[in-house]
Amino acid sequence: MDASIELNCDDLEKVGVKLPLRREDGCIRVLGRFCVLVTTMFFNRVGSYAESARVNSWRFGLNGEIVSSDCTVNFTNDRKLNFHVAYIHSATRQAIELKATSRYATMNDFVIEHPDGLATYRVYDRAPRRRKGETHALHCDSIDVAMGMGQERVLWRNFVRLGEQIDSNEGWHENDTIVDCKELTDVALQMKKILIALMESLENNGKEVSVHGIGRTS
Repeated sequence: MDASIELNCDDLEKVGVKLPLRREDGCIRVLGRFCVLVTTMFFNRVGSYAESARVNSWRFGLNGEIVSSDCTVNFTNDRKLNFHVAYIHSATRQAIELKATSRYATMNDFVIEHPDGLATYRVYDRAPRRRKGETHALHCDSIDVAMGMGQERVLWRNFVRLGEQIDSNEGWHENDTIVDCKELTDVALQMKKILIALMESLENNGKEVSVHGIGRTS
């Protein structure tokens, strides 16, 4: 998974941040969480879980906040997230790409809604098709759909809905609602652990940090 969010400073309020930026408003915490959240949701569905995280490069702003960073999160089953996040003064750019064995998919504007209100998904062949010694253009499927709420709002609204269903059913009895609720809980906890690991990596000059040890007490 490759993800990138370069956020124009005029769009800061759309992710809950205001100028002037403070130390705790660094782009890893504010923007990185979107990249981590969507990746964790995807990978959990195929049985991959975060193992370690590392900040590969970073740049500080005037108030000690991180204004640009490249990070890597390693998951089980040889899956990986590479993401770039930054605050910029040019137009906001956001894209995510999921690479599989034979195909890959892309989506733009996966955090902040595009002005036209549409989200564009594209699926490509992984490599050019070859037939009788000739190389043909990549095959591509594309679809535009109306955008809904942002990923975090969807996540937490679903969590509240599932929690209410559990309460009305009087407990954690095994059913589809419980499975969905446990999945969302696991995704949220993993996201938090990954972000903590990334901040620990930053504090240790880019050292790779194990996600498994986050939150454990000796």
